[in-house]
Amino acid sequence: MGAEAGEKERDSQLFSEDEMARRGDKGLRIFLLALAFILTFSAVTAKLVYLQLVKADEYRKLAEDQRNHLLELKPRRGRILDRNGEVLAYSMECYNVYAISYLVKDVQKASSELSLVLKLPRQELESKIRSSRGFVYLARKVDVATAESIKSMGLEGIGLEKDSKRVYPNKELACHVLGYVGTDNVGLSGLELQYEDLLAGKRGKAAMELDARGEPIPGVTRMLEEPEDGKDIHLTLDAQLQFKLQDELKKAVAETGAAWGAALVMDAWTGEILAMGVYPDFDLNRYPEVKPELTRNRSVTDAFEPGSVLKMATALACLEARVVSPSTVLHVPTELRVGSSTFRDDHPMPKSDLTFDEVIAQSSNVGTIKAAQMLGKEGLHRFLARLGLGKTTGVDFPGENPGRLPALGGWSETTLPTVAIGQGVAVSQLQLAVLTAAVANGGRLVRPHFLKSVGEEGRGEAREQGDEGDTLCSPEAAASLRKMLGDVVTFGTGTRAAMVGYNCGGKTGTAMKPSPRGGYSRAYMASFAGFAPLEDPRLVAVITLDDPSPVYGGLTAAPCFSGVMEFALQRLGVPLSLDKVNTKDLAGKKAR
Repeated sequence: MGAEAGEKERDSQLFSEDEMARRGDKGLRIFLLALAFILTFSAVTAKLVYLQLVKADEYRKLAEDQRNHLLELKPRRGRILDRNGEVLAYSMECYNVYAISYLVKDVQKASSELSLVLKLPRQELESKIRSSRGFVYLARKVDVATAESIKSMGLEGIGLEKDSKRVYPNKELACHVLGYVGTDNVGLSGLELQYEDLLAGKRGKAAMELDARGEPIPGVTRMLEEPEDGKDIHLTLDAQLQFKLQDELKKAVAETGAAWGAALVMDAWTGEILAMGVYPDFDLNRYPEVKPELTRNRSVTDAFEPGSVLKMATALACLEARVVSPSTVLHVPTELRVGSSTFRDDHPMPKSDLTFDEVIAQSSNVGTIKAAQMLGKEGLHRFLARLGLGKTTGVDFPGENPGRLPALGGWSETTLPTVAIGQGVAVSQLQLAVLTAAVANGGRLVRPHFLKSVGEEGRGEAREQGDEGDTLCSPEAAASLRKMLGDVVTFGTGTRAAMVGYNCGGKTGTAMKPSPRGGYSRAYMASFAGFAPLEDPRLVAVITLDDPSPVYGGLTAAPCFSGVMEFALQRLGVPLSLDKVNTKDLAGKKAR
C-alpha cells in the first residue's frame, strides 16, 4: 500500500509538471501570436499613417493624374497664299495615336492590331508601350480614315489626339521660299519660320477626365484657355509666274549641265518679289526625305563672286562721279599690267579705242578697270558700301547672306582692278537685284520683301514694305546706264536676252569660282541681271547658273532671263514696246 501510494504521488507530480509545461507552451504561443499581431497592426497602422499623412498629397496627385488629363488644344495654322489668293500652304485635319501604358491590359494584342492599320512593326509599337509609364505617342499625323479604324477597335488605353498636318498643294512650287514645318507644326525654314508668330496662332488648354479605358468622359471637359488660330498671310509671289520661272530654270540647268541654278523676279519700284526659285527643287510634302543642302534658298543664303555683272555698279559709280560719260573714249589695249598682275579681256575687242558705252556692251575688263582707276579706290569702295555690299538687304527671310566687301584699309594695288570687274568681292543674287532695280527706277535702293498683307482674303491688313529707300545715284546717271545696258542686249554680250515683245537692258557675268585651296578653280558662275521694258522699267530679273557649259552668262543665263521676263511682263499686262508692236504687226500681216 505504501509503495502504491508513493507511485501515485510521483505520477501526480509528473502530471502536474507536464500540464504546467503544456500550459507554459500555450501561454508562450499566445504571447508570440499577440506580439506578432501587435507588430503587424503597428506596421499597418504606421503604413496607413505614412500613406494618409506623409504621402497623402503625392498619392492624391497620382490618382488625379491617372484620372485627369491636361489637353493641349492646337490652333489652326494660318494659310499661305500668293498675291492673287491662290493657296500655297494650308493645314488639314489629322490625328496622333497615343497609348496610356498602364491602361493597356493586353499589350501584345494592341500592338498586333495597331500594326496592321498603322503599317508599323509590331515589335516597335510594343516596345513603345512597355517602355513608358504613362502617355506615349505611337504614331503622328495619321489621316482621318486611319483614325476611324483605330477608334472602332475599342482598344483599352489607346487614344486619338486631334492634330493638323501641313499640306503644300503645288508640291515643288516655291519650295525654297515657303519652307516647311516640323512634326509639332512649328516653322523650321523659309517663310514658315520667318512668320511663325503670325501663322502659328496661340495654343489653348482644356482639362478632361479619363475613364478606365483611357477615353475622355463626355461632359466633364473644362476649357481652361481658348486656342487662337493663326493668321493667313498673302505673299507678293505670283503662282503662275513662279511656275514659269521654275520651269525655265529647270530647262536652263538641264541644257547647260549646271550644278544648280537660281532665279528671281522683283518689282523695280516696290521691292516686291514676284517669283524666286532654285533648281534642283523638291516636294515640300516630303521634306524629311530631302537632303538639307537641297533645301537652301541660294538666292538669299548664298554669296558668290559675280564677275562682269558687277560692272553695272562700277559703271554707275563712274557715271555718278562724272569721271566718264557714255561717249568717253578709252584706249583698250589687249592687256593691262597693274602691280604684279596682268588683266586681259575674255574675248577680242572690235577695236582698240572704245567708248565707255562700248566698254560695257562688250564687257571689256581692261576698259572697265581703266574707268575705275579714274574713279579711285576710295570712290569705288564708298559707292559699293552705299549699295549695301557686305550688309543684308533686310529681306523678310531667315539666313540672308550679307556678302563680302573688303575693308578699304586692306586693299592692295590689285584690289581696285579686281573688284571693278566683279572678283574678290562676294554678293548674293538678291543684292544684284537691288543694284539692277536702282538702275531701273532712277537710282533708289528698294528693300526686297515677300509679305504683302496679313488676314483673311479680301480683308487683309496691308503690309507694304517697299518704303522709300536710300538714294544710290542721280536719275541722270541711272538713265545713262539704262541706255548702255540696252546696248548690251542690242549688240553686246547679252543679245540672247532679247525678247520678242519688249526691249530690255542688262548685264552678263562670268566669274571664276574661288578654290578652297586658294586661288581660283576652273569652274565658273554665269549670270545675267536685267530689267524691262527698257523705255519704262517695271521688273528686274536675275539668273545665276553654277558651272554651266558653255561658261558664259550671255550664252546660258541670258536665254533663261528672256523666257522668264517676257512671261512676267505679259502676266502683269505691261504694254509691248512700241517698236516691237510694229514689228509684230508686220510679221502678222506677212503671215496672213
